[in-house]
Amino acid sequence: MKFPAGTDGGTISNPQDEGFIEGMASFCGAIEITTGAGHGFILTDNSRLVSAYFSDGEGEFKGKSALAHMTLDAEDDESPQSFCLHHYNQDEFAQAVQISHDEHLLIIAESPADSPAPQSERDGTAVPPELLDEGKLNKILCQPGVLAVSAFFEGFPVQSLGDADFEHVAASAEDFARAGTKIAQEMGIGHLDQLILETPTNKFIIAPCGDLYLCIFTRSDAQLGLIRVVLKSIQKEIGG
Repeated sequence: MKFPAGTDGGTISNPQDEGFIEGMASFCGAIEITTGAGHGFILTDNSRLVSAYFSDGEGEFKGKSALAHMTLDAEDDESPQSFCLHHYNQDEFAQAVQISHDEHLLIIAESPADSPAPQSERDGTAVPPELLDEGKLNKILCQPGVLAVSAFFEGFPVQSLGDADFEHVAASAEDFARAGTKIAQEMGIGHLDQLILETPTNKFIIAPCGDLYLCIFTRSDAQLGLIRVVLKSIQKEIGG
């Protein structure tokens, strides 16, 4: 399996850098990722995650599974990380999407066997949902007591603002959210709105937001009322 080489876009060592996050909004191509745990890539188109692959030396992971394993980096903060950008033109991107389709790397849930897939999925051109407008995340971050906020997809943080290590907790947070959704369904009490985890020092809020989940990390004295109002407003805006 070999993706188009594209045009070299340089190497980034700090993915949390504000310039890197902003640049992803208009980036079309492959991001080659090397961490202390292994090596892989993400194919993205203007903030849309299209496909992913990751190998940790013991196994190969594709699509959503690859995204989850990319977060399982070594615990050591000294572990090397690099993100090499490969810009694609329209033809190169189409070729990469076709390869992703053929190799089962797309970050798209398979349609049931008895239900025809949308035309875009049959063509191998379907892409995941758009990321949230950064203004919505900043609206949450500016609330009193909020330390950080992140949007994640399939256990992988795709947007983060503030000071928190979402890379290591996103997969667990999504498992927690899915478990909460299952409990709500089995108890017949409606759709999951928000989950709140409290400790003596902090609060952690998880809320479904369209096809993404939002994580909000606050101080223990943060007043949740206003934060929950802002969350509900955002959920309503995007139909989450």
